[in-house]
Amino acid sequence: MQADGAVPGERVCKTLVRALEGRHVPAKIHSRFQSAVNLSTPLGMVTLLAPGRCLQPYSIVLQESLVSSLLEPGALALGSGGIWRDGTLAVKVTGAPAIDLHLADGPAPVPAMAGAIRRFLASAPAHGLAGMALGRVDGPYAALLTPRLDVLRRMVRAADRTGAAAMARRMAGCGPGLTPSSDDFLCGYLALLPQKGAWTGMAETVASAAAAGTNDISAALLQRAGEGLFSEDVLALIGCLRRGNDGPELAGSLLRVASFGSSSGYDFLTGVYFGVLDACAIGGIYIGQT
Repeated sequence: MQADGAVPGERVCKTLVRALEGRHVPAKIHSRFQSAVNLSTPLGMVTLLAPGRCLQPYSIVLQESLVSSLLEPGALALGSGGIWRDGTLAVKVTGAPAIDLHLADGPAPVPAMAGAIRRFLASAPAHGLAGMALGRVDGPYAALLTPRLDVLRRMVRAADRTGAAAMARRMAGCGPGLTPSSDDFLCGYLALLPQKGAWTGMAETVASAAAAGTNDISAALLQRAGEGLFSEDVLALIGCLRRGNDGPELAGSLLRVASFGSSSGYDFLTGVYFGVLDACAIGGIYIGQT
């Protein structure tokens, strides 16, 4: 810990830094886990992550272990310089690199990447939604979601934002865990949606509808995905897919995303798989489910 008592940030989401410029907002502990603390703020959920964790939207990765003093009674405030507890700086982000987590505009992924993702998903754990990419309906959640996904995909390809939003709302919150399987799936799917022409605003509309039907933590992830904000490992994966790098780089990127949670990462990748199929279809490229 620094001499001033504040734990320094290692990296911080640039969008969070910009949102806090010249202002302080109240914060309170929403939830605590082994390597993360979620704060509720007027800006939405803000997350403190332990050293070594991948930077996520609206998060701060710390250089040292999570700040135990933040969990004690007291008034928390979040500002551009960090986090204060009862007026004393507890987490310092001044000087920490601010990382842009916006997904940049780019081409649709190379069509063959769908096949690479599908082959990777063949080794996914039996629980979760990965079987949907393999043409299987494993368990009650996949059985419920499969027909709804068919409708969602038709609505998206037709650029029907109202229909897509309605179906995403019916898919949201389905599955066990802090981030239900269907929400992880939708975040992955949103990462591939085009944001130009008839599809302008599609991702944000779909994300907002789904966020209204799930818990706070999942809702925050969906809303950020709708804004085009994704974690560092997801951005690296999308870059590989766009370049068509079907080799060690792609394998490593898929594995890093898949390693998030017991099945959340695989559910996210299942959404990415279907997103690649539909992004290519929207772009006028035929691709079978290889």
